[in-house]
Amino acid sequence: MAMTWKLKGPKIVVDPPGPRSRAAMARKEKFVTDGLKVQLPAEIDVAEGPFLRDVDGNVYLDFTVGLGVLNCGHRPKEVVKAWKDQIDKFDHICFMVSTYEPYLRLAEEMARICPGDLTKSLFLTSGSEAIENAVKIARAYSKKRWLVSYTTAFHGRTYLDISLSGEEMRYREGFGPLMPFIQLVEYAYCYRCHLGLEYPSCNLACADVIEEAVTSEPLKGDVCCLIAEPVQGSGGFINPPKGYWERVREICDDNQILFIDDEIQAGFGRTGKFFSIEHWKVYPDIVVTGKSLSMGLPLGAVTGRAEIMDAPSHGSLGGTYGGSPIACAGALEAIKLTKKVLPNVKMVHNVIKRRMDGWKKRFEVVGDARGLGAMMAIELVKTKKGKEPAPELARNIQMNCFRKGLYLTSGGKLGNVVRLHPPLTINKMLLQAGLDILESALEEETLT
Repeated sequence: MAMTWKLKGPKIVVDPPGPRSRAAMARKEKFVTDGLKVQLPAEIDVAEGPFLRDVDGNVYLDFTVGLGVLNCGHRPKEVVKAWKDQIDKFDHICFMVSTYEPYLRLAEEMARICPGDLTKSLFLTSGSEAIENAVKIARAYSKKRWLVSYTTAFHGRTYLDISLSGEEMRYREGFGPLMPFIQLVEYAYCYRCHLGLEYPSCNLACADVIEEAVTSEPLKGDVCCLIAEPVQGSGGFINPPKGYWERVREICDDNQILFIDDEIQAGFGRTGKFFSIEHWKVYPDIVVTGKSLSMGLPLGAVTGRAEIMDAPSHGSLGGTYGGSPIACAGALEAIKLTKKVLPNVKMVHNVIKRRMDGWKKRFEVVGDARGLGAMMAIELVKTKKGKEPAPELARNIQMNCFRKGLYLTSGGKLGNVVRLHPPLTINKMLLQAGLDILESALEEETLT
């Protein structure tokens, strides 16, 4: 991509975390709940394109992009201009009081870009809130109780969302009792198949297990919806094999179960398709979006088939700040920009995949290398044969990269996955520079 930025990096001028960043972390410890964890101990002062600059003057290459919010990098000028133009008109009305153009235009645009016959939308303030409302709408339409989700899923941090998220994920700890009428099933996690099988000889037996669950008591005949990320986000950037979602969709159709597609993290170009479900020949009943939908401001969306979206009673949906005119105006530009940069994702994917495949051969600790588009990850283990998870190593590599000027996140169901979330706009030279840092960290943390 032919793009230039005022910030240049990565460039470390003070060993991070520097004194001003350490002071900021001390303030966090004093005034902010311990329940809110900060992964990387730096205070950011300026962000632009693929770069972050902290208050000590260090410039980092950002492979986290605000946990998937900023797919086109920080502060793209088109989006910023849309925000400014809208705020010069008005900043808040509340759509439940009066309509306004950005909300209506965005609803029309979502009907154009969403896969399948999804023509009506509701805008909220976050992906978490959008998941909540998708379930409300699905229940109003189906008149059924049970919700099916995955053990490696992450759908947000509200009570319903953590109830739908994986049972071993840390987001649930200490918050029980959780919501009833939720059944978690195993994902198509081929590297750690819970059935001990291998693809393709398995014939997608993991999907058969889902069919058995939804056709057995107490779920039989009472399953409202299956809620799924086509590519698992916090669960470890896990993408299922060919044919999996087609088979799951067939199970849903056979049992009159709605399929809710959570595209909050994997959507808007992240996997190389506008929506990640487009890698499979499947049309969802409802799509939930957030994060990079607005590219920086709080916004979530539920978009579905008209007869489903119209099922709730008149006036039963809404929210004071839902569909902020500023966020909607930015989202319209974010959609245009995402369409423009999609061709660059192929380069990003090929460069990362080539390097990760090399690491898998070279390093005993790299058990798996996987992903779609620019949503890539390596899973770290103690030995390839035993596949024992190595979460401490993942954290050490994350911090090693941080000290060298690269922002990335660790995570996964077992805490042993290093996730790469580079901006879709990144050029090959900067991408290679970031991967060089990661490779150096792998060498230092495992070969010395």
